[in-house]
Amino acid sequence: MKHSTPLLWISFGLVSLTLSILLVSDLAVDLIPNQSIELFKYRQQYSEALAVQYSLLAEHGDSRGIQKAFDLLVERNEDLVSAAVILANGEMLAFAGRHHVVWNQPPGDSSTPDHIQVPIFNGTDRWGTVQLRFRSSNEKGWLDWLNDPWVRFLGLAAGSGFLGYFFYMKRTLRQLDPSSVVPLRVKAAFDVLTESVVLLNTGERIVLANRAFCDVVGKPSNELMGKRLDEFNWQLVPPATRLTPFPWVTARKEKCLELDFPLFLPNASGKFLKFHVNCTPILNEQEDVQGLLVSFNDVTTLEETIRALEASRAELESLAMRDPLTGCFNRRALFEAFEDLSVSSASEGRDLGCIMADIDHFKSFNDRYGHAVGDQVIQVVTKILSETIRPTDILGRYGGEEFCILLPGQGPEGAAIAAERLRLAIEARAGLAVRTTSGTRITMSFGVSCLSLGAADSLELVDQADKGLYAAKQAGRNQVGQWTQDGPLAGLPIALGCVGISE
Repeated sequence: MKHSTPLLWISFGLVSLTLSILLVSDLAVDLIPNQSIELFKYRQQYSEALAVQYSLLAEHGDSRGIQKAFDLLVERNEDLVSAAVILANGEMLAFAGRHHVVWNQPPGDSSTPDHIQVPIFNGTDRWGTVQLRFRSSNEKGWLDWLNDPWVRFLGLAAGSGFLGYFFYMKRTLRQLDPSSVVPLRVKAAFDVLTESVVLLNTGERIVLANRAFCDVVGKPSNELMGKRLDEFNWQLVPPATRLTPFPWVTARKEKCLELDFPLFLPNASGKFLKFHVNCTPILNEQEDVQGLLVSFNDVTTLEETIRALEASRAELESLAMRDPLTGCFNRRALFEAFEDLSVSSASEGRDLGCIMADIDHFKSFNDRYGHAVGDQVIQVVTKILSETIRPTDILGRYGGEEFCILLPGQGPEGAAIAAERLRLAIEARAGLAVRTTSGTRITMSFGVSCLSLGAADSLELVDQADKGLYAAKQAGRNQVGQWTQDGPLAGLPIALGCVGISE
């Protein structure tokens, strides 16, 4: 028995590692279906089938038949604790088991895995409700747990795995030190593993390294024998620091398992590979450490895939919020920002300005030069607007040639001044920027409103600004219209100042 103790501990360590991988894999990819959900579905279907039978009895007014059926049901079904029929007026017509004690489901028609409720109808009228109280998982005994398929699978994996590892390493690894002779068949068994594995002695020197580990460090196994594992250029993953011990050091000193410890190691090309390291101490009969089994799970490709998926998701989210032609916010994103600004402005006691802008005579550009030039006009206008507004302002394409601009903290006067600056910038720069129109004049009309003018919500605020825009177009275009307490007005005199829009 004295000579078998290291072998037993190594076998136990390998089994522990295997079970850990199985459990982690189950958490990651759901190897075993969720039995709670399947059980809930089964109990619901079972209860609905019973409810159909009791509905037939209810139509004939056979309450005695229902009571007798309940008694037999609870008596013969070990999983069923109690059952009852509750009439529509709340009266309990029949019950079996201690239903009034064990039924603790909140009122209502909802069901849980342990408390199932199914309505019974007499014709088209609701006659009552069947309530079935099933045994919950914490009420199960040891025999119920042992019959669980997942528990039996783990038990079989642990037992067969222990025997398999035991016979693989029998008579080969009784003493873990550099002078030990490792049989070729043991090394061959480790080389089969795709995961990098090394055996260390009590001095944390390599006794055995499988082929996968040799490929990672780029050295043959004979050159690795006797080297300390910490001699390689391992890099700790933040928040770990230089004072953080390597996992095999902790496993040896604390005589404990170290699982999923992250480490980086540069390969021959300089690329950093990331590993999750698992360490198992191997103890003798006196609980003294005889060696360590260390495995390295390469998660580099997995994490790169995850990062690529996250980047793709971020890109898709950005595309979902941006207008493909102009790159500014689309209508959906604009209104989401609108709602956030409305709430923050109300809570902080600040005003919020809104400008609606429309390119004058835009249809003539499409008719005269084609839609490609029309798109170019929209892009030029967007560029000028985005360069003229403040960094805190929000520009969105409302639809077609119409734009909406949100001005946090701006009142009616500041918003009107901002709109006038935008109008002047478009008038001065847009026509020259679109070369294919041969210097054709490009202008825009603007409508302005603010929350302080009485808008109840963002839609009403946009509608007020839009009415100001309409007033500006009716008055001859290329001007600013405003919503006032007396309605929309156009062509108001505006004194340009340093409010609202950067020069």
